[in-house]
Amino acid sequence: MMRNVLLIVLFFLFLIMGCSGSKKAAENAVPVVLVSPPSDKAVVYVLRPVFVGALLNFKFEVDGVLIGKTKGKQYIYTFVDPGNHTLVSIAENKSELPVVLEAGKTYFFEQEVKMGILKARNKLVRLDKIDAKIKLQKCKLPKDFVAPN
Repeated sequence: MMRNVLLIVLFFLFLIMGCSGSKKAAENAVPVVLVSPPSDKAVVYVLRPVFVGALLNFKFEVDGVLIGKTKGKQYIYTFVDPGNHTLVSIAENKSELPVVLEAGKTYFFEQEVKMGILKARNKLVRLDKIDAKIKLQKCKLPKDFVAPN
């Protein structure tokens, strides 16, 4: 019982910290430069623009292949062959999203953070380009991110 209360208090503490950013920090943010997709591939961006659950890694896979991990306020990207694919975001749960990708296009997805029992849950959702660019300004690449070829 005490552990559950502690988890709830920590969740709200992270929530409050994530909402307390200053406008000055947003104004001074370095704009994210999007990579151009090669003519024979699609670019898939996955972002986690909120601070809630920031210390927990969420894995991201395409067709069962691990692409990378995100923490709060981070994003990753990869190049993917055109066609049918299954994108999977893994936290306490697995959020699967079947997609059809076209060569030469850029796609954006968000790992939405949800309250879980032992750790955060997630839901993978597609973003339009305008929302994605706004949310990407709150994010940075993980230090251990290796850009795809």
